[in-house]
Amino acid sequence: MQILIKQLTKLILPIVLLCAAIGCKSVQYTAPVKNTSSIIASIDLLDIKNDKVKVEIKPEYFNTDTISYYIPKIVPGTYQNNNYGKYIEDFKAFDKEGNPLYVQKYGDNRWKINNVKQLKRITYWVNDTFDSENTHEIFSPTGTNISKDKNFILNLYAFVGYFDGMKENKYKLFIKHPKNLEASTSIDEIIPENSGENINYDVDFFVFKRYADVADSPIMYSDPDRVTFTINGIEILLSVYSPNKIHRASRIMPQMERMIRAQRNFLGDINATKKYSVLLYLSTTKQNDAQGFGALEHNTSTVVVLPESISKKKLNESLTDVVSHEFFHIVTPLTIHSKEIHNFDYNTPKMSEHIWLYEGTTEYFSILFQITQGLITKEEFFERILEKIEISNTFNNTMSFTEMSKNILVEPYRKNYRNVYEKGALISMCLDIIMREKSNGEYGIVDLIRNLSKEFGSNTPFEDDELIQIIREFSYPEIGVFLESHVVNGNPINYEYYLKKVGLQFGTTTLSSSYFIDGQQSFVKGVEATKEVVFESNILYNNFLKNLGVQGGDVLLSINDKKYDIKNIYDLFGDSNQWKIGDSITFKINRNGKEMILSSKVIAPTIEKIILEQSPTATEQQIKFLKSWVND
Repeated sequence: MQILIKQLTKLILPIVLLCAAIGCKSVQYTAPVKNTSSIIASIDLLDIKNDKVKVEIKPEYFNTDTISYYIPKIVPGTYQNNNYGKYIEDFKAFDKEGNPLYVQKYGDNRWKINNVKQLKRITYWVNDTFDSENTHEIFSPTGTNISKDKNFILNLYAFVGYFDGMKENKYKLFIKHPKNLEASTSIDEIIPENSGENINYDVDFFVFKRYADVADSPIMYSDPDRVTFTINGIEILLSVYSPNKIHRASRIMPQMERMIRAQRNFLGDINATKKYSVLLYLSTTKQNDAQGFGALEHNTSTVVVLPESISKKKLNESLTDVVSHEFFHIVTPLTIHSKEIHNFDYNTPKMSEHIWLYEGTTEYFSILFQITQGLITKEEFFERILEKIEISNTFNNTMSFTEMSKNILVEPYRKNYRNVYEKGALISMCLDIIMREKSNGEYGIVDLIRNLSKEFGSNTPFEDDELIQIIREFSYPEIGVFLESHVVNGNPINYEYYLKKVGLQFGTTTLSSSYFIDGQQSFVKGVEATKEVVFESNILYNNFLKNLGVQGGDVLLSINDKKYDIKNIYDLFGDSNQWKIGDSITFKINRNGKEMILSSKVIAPTIEKIILEQSPTATEQQIKFLKSWVND
């Protein structure tokens, strides 16, 4: 090593002396010029070929030799890899003379283009996802629909991509569409361009500051059925596509207006948007139509998919639960979020640690506001809390929520994602109760979120690993202790302990039931693999089955000599309606490979149900905290 250094010294010294003699200048580093040109995109909704839409991309210029074009693998709010590039076909690049340029595809979502200084345009065709949902896992509200001359659901991230290093560039989007279809969206700049009096199409023009705005701005084209109304300074658009005209926007609006007004009152002075659109697609539920029901949030809108066959009452209930959740996303994560979300990488994402905040707090708000604003009763609110406790206990109760959140795209964390809506909401409930206890009922989680919104806002993300300390500073040390213990370290939560702080306790009540089903809760299930009828573990809550001696996992063979299997499982419900109180009944079951006979008398079926109720020993202070919590 020493010999090498001496040799290098002998070589370098004459060069230094030569530079001094002829006046060598220091090397000047020139940073590459950032490409700030606009991306021009066109979507043709008129000339549909084989149920596909043509897209054309025209960059203004490039200052590199090669460039990659991407369609997102994942988008914010989905928490799964959807690989929207799989639905791109016939991708081509052309120079100014119309000659094809060499394109190489990498994986599902990336196309590398050579000689891009000569690039004039890119073209490709986009297939939709609604008509092939049996072949993929893309949740309907995050997908796309192409129904010629009828309806288009444009989640734009599935149609328009981005160039490497140019996600901050401006986008100019032109959409050519049939005249009878109009755009429903929260995007302000819409300029129709007509080419003549007799043409059968219009062209809409949209401008976006950056790609994130493109990805965040869904558009629904349909024969317009929409209403607008204003609530506390927010202009609300409700646009409905009901293929068989079963539901109309004007009939849905009163409940929607009531709900959003209650949400605005609940949020108080938290102002995150001046315009909000609800794009409601009602599916026929046929094999080639959307099957996944729910919604996806955006900064100023939500795409909702529900079955068209749903009753008006059920539709209103579903919209209250689904849309209220998505609307609250205007606060978190769309206003309060980490750098991982603010600078989202659509193809190699780094996930945030705090889904419990983004989804859990939002879900908690979506039920809390209903009780505080008088949309549901106290008993209904308690029932929803109990349901979340019950469901959360079916997941891994010791999994770190921050660890799960960072790794939500892979197993075993992905299969626990649903728990962010259950335990995530319960985490927020416990935080709310703790803060109300510490503040003598004056400060709760809504106040915390309001203050965090003022501290950050949509353009100021926080550092992921600093959030708990920030929350501690805006609340109480006990909040930080709770988050470290139950969110970071994954210690199970004793909900009874926290509910006791507001004077509540778990109790039981007896309700009338059917013999094999109670509401949506069935005590038996059919096993496709074995064609057997098997009793569920919840039969202990059914007094008839419990007295008879049935256990969870028992296989039903016959009742009073009538055999049952998966083919005639529904006969159980009709047959049991014919039973008379006091009659003898005999079940033949198989338990762990051994046949058994269970005999008894028919009794009136009831179920024992766990309830949440006010404790008879609740103190005045606990009752005060309860009232401040649920606005009783």
